[in-house]
Amino acid sequence: MIYEIRINDVVIGTTNLEGGDPPMGFVFGSVTPTENYEFLSGVVKAELYEQGRDIEIKCESISFEDLTKEMGETCLEVTALIDSYEEYDKYFKHY
Repeated sequence: MIYEIRINDVVIGTTNLEGGDPPMGFVFGSVTPTENYEFLSGVVKAELYEQGRDIEIKCESISFEDLTKEMGETCLEVTALIDSYEEYDKYFKHY
């Protein structure tokens, strides 16, 4: 599954959210930035969606770690804290 990260309804990147920690409510993965992406670090006001759908996955927080400058190549990761166990189970029960 591919997920979109949006800020103000603009897709700034996509991710497969390759990992999860169900007891803690986190999902995380590498990000492929779009042309709309600008450097982000820490917790940001963003939304998470399944690609091609307009139903937001409710998150407590979304944070970025962008090490592109340090690594010399795209190195961008996202971590999302999902709002509730029910929301986590609905979208990420495969973890």
